[in-house]
Amino acid sequence: MKKIIIFLVFSSNILFAQLNFFNLYKPYQSSICSLPNIYGLQLQMNYIVVDINTAEFQIPVDLYWGIYDNLEVGVQIIGISRSTSDVIDKGLGDILIGAKYNFLEEDKERLSTTPTISTELGISLPTGDYKKMLGSGGLGGILMWLFEKQIVMRSGYYFNFIFNLGFKYNTKNPDNYRVGESFFYTFGSYFGVNENLDFSFGVKGNNKFCDEKDKVKILDTESYKSYIYCGLTYNIDIYRKFFGSILFGITEDSENLIFNIGMMY
Repeated sequence: MKKIIIFLVFSSNILFAQLNFFNLYKPYQSSICSLPNIYGLQLQMNYIVVDINTAEFQIPVDLYWGIYDNLEVGVQIIGISRSTSDVIDKGLGDILIGAKYNFLEEDKERLSTTPTISTELGISLPTGDYKKMLGSGGLGGILMWLFEKQIVMRSGYYFNFIFNLGFKYNTKNPDNYRVGESFFYTFGSYFGVNENLDFSFGVKGNNKFCDEKDKVKILDTESYKSYIYCGLTYNIDIYRKFFGSILFGITEDSENLIFNIGMMY
């Protein structure tokens, strides 16, 4: 059975940039870093319908800061409330801390053949209650690679290709339980509809491998989530933009519905 995810966010211009592994469902990719001494605060709300009996509400708060021309750091704190039948669990999730480094930046004004290539490194701190499934209960290490390239057609029309690939590894919690490592990715593209409006589309995925207890794999704890997505981004000015997207799940493990709104300034 196909699943649908609706995603809507209000955010800032790429001058503020963002760490992409903070939010894997967004329709765009921040491939470059914030300018030096530029910072941004992003507030979001996520409502996730996991299945007919389970729903989750999240409030992520993200702060980003440009250190140098090609280095950016950020932190995310997230509050979670999950309801399952008659049980409601509330609390903080795992805190994410990370940095993005830009190796190459494409000069789109001069039709450069060099793509934009960046990497992100991060850690997750076990602040979420793992017994309530609000966190992994152990430290996590995250590595993500970002790629973006503008493609110009003979007609003069152009579009941008984006790709990212990430990996997360979790350590065991105090009960010797370890949440399985995961690979996540995006293959996508976007192009300008007019001066202020961009259209995005592509494929996203997040594949988690088996959990372990006392170094023994637990069967049927893996998940394979894939989505086809499309979205629109409306740029108000150099600091603010609105965007929204819809993701269609193409695997049974995908969530039924996710709705996200936010603001960055």
